[in-house]
Amino acid sequence: MKKRGFYINAAVLAGGSILLRLSGLWFRSYICGRIGAQGMGLYQLIFSVFTLGITACTSGIGLAVTRLTSEGRGSKKCIIKCMEFALALSFISAGVLFFSSGFIAVRFIGNSCAAAPLRILAPGLPFIAACACLKGYFFAIRNTVVPVCGELLEQGAAIGASAALLNTSLPPLNALMLGSTASEAAAFVYILIMFSIFARKNGLPHDGGSDVMHSILHIAGPMLVGSFLRSSLYSAENLMIPAGLRRHGSDYISAVAQYGVVQGMVMPVVFFPMSFVTSVAALLIPEIAEARAKNRPGVISSYVQKAFRQTLLFGFIVTGALIFFADDIGFFFFDSRQAGTILRIIAPIAPIMYLDNMVDNILKGLDQQVYSLIFNFSDSLMRVALIAVFIPMFGIKAYIAIIFASEIYNASLSIGRLLKVSRVKVKIAEWIVIPALSGALIYFVLCLIRKILL
Repeated sequence: MKKRGFYINAAVLAGGSILLRLSGLWFRSYICGRIGAQGMGLYQLIFSVFTLGITACTSGIGLAVTRLTSEGRGSKKCIIKCMEFALALSFISAGVLFFSSGFIAVRFIGNSCAAAPLRILAPGLPFIAACACLKGYFFAIRNTVVPVCGELLEQGAAIGASAALLNTSLPPLNALMLGSTASEAAAFVYILIMFSIFARKNGLPHDGGSDVMHSILHIAGPMLVGSFLRSSLYSAENLMIPAGLRRHGSDYISAVAQYGVVQGMVMPVVFFPMSFVTSVAALLIPEIAEARAKNRPGVISSYVQKAFRQTLLFGFIVTGALIFFADDIGFFFFDSRQAGTILRIIAPIAPIMYLDNMVDNILKGLDQQVYSLIFNFSDSLMRVALIAVFIPMFGIKAYIAIIFASEIYNASLSIGRLLKVSRVKVKIAEWIVIPALSGALIYFVLCLIRKILL
């Protein structure tokens, strides 16, 4: 029954993620038609800064609630403390973002028009932080329906509000950000109501012990510090790319447009199939945390082996399909030949990218989040250094090569650590050879079908 519940929850999460990413791709296609590649690039730059604020107030908080509740230490006091901690950080982050928006827009983004969108996004941070805490509770009790419905509500509200506001006299970027903030408020109201209902129904212990805050900081503290540092480097990396392209010889509009094609068009398509992986990965955290707490290494080993085998099989199949349909995807969603060309080049890294995401989540369940953060931080440092040196020399080609180098480096470290702590032996034929042949077979079958039809 427990295994059946796991698969049902995975299916709910995957289905919700597919709907979210499909609607997200459609919405990106829509706004790309309204604001163009340059506008899409500026949109991505603004959100790369906003992501730093999200990281500062959410990293590790939801995981702390999930872990403590799964291990039997969740309590009313625990959740309240997590909420207080997250909200305090969110108000600080929102204040910094709001009052420094002009400086950030001019000094880092290079466009004063980005100041107003940043100020509009800032009030959404407390809503995001509170939702992160409450979603952690639902994942711990193996209820995925409520978080998925909340995300669908948020996405639907964002699309509806943004589409309506784009038809007003507001500047397009301001309209998009206002729609985003309104949707975050709507999602918070929903998740708070559902938490009140479920907490009253299931009951929560009132006292979590005297070491509640210590337990929260043990789990969330390293993730918060590490994720914030990595997110800072990620934001710096994204801001450096257009600057590097300009030093390579592009003007501002062309540089931002090239950045928009890669980050605003191609990467969301590559990440779209990851919906299946992230759904299972999120559910594995409480399962593995529980197995670890009960000292059941055989269960952990079984989960790890299945994760490697199924994630790589899925990743190679996706790679074959992305390579085959690259041009069609580029034209259908973005009316861009360049997007299709870059998608075909980047697609082979998908299996490693998906596996790295899965492995990071398993490490969190095994209380190895510190190692995961160290690996991610060193990867970000490497990316920033490579971007600073090579993009001014070789342009967008260098950035694509850096994506490959970064994913291989990060995945190698994470996989090595997981294999060590889980004591699982690598099975090359089962994990790599068969999935790779499956991906190649999918590609050639699709080519054969197209040849027959045409």
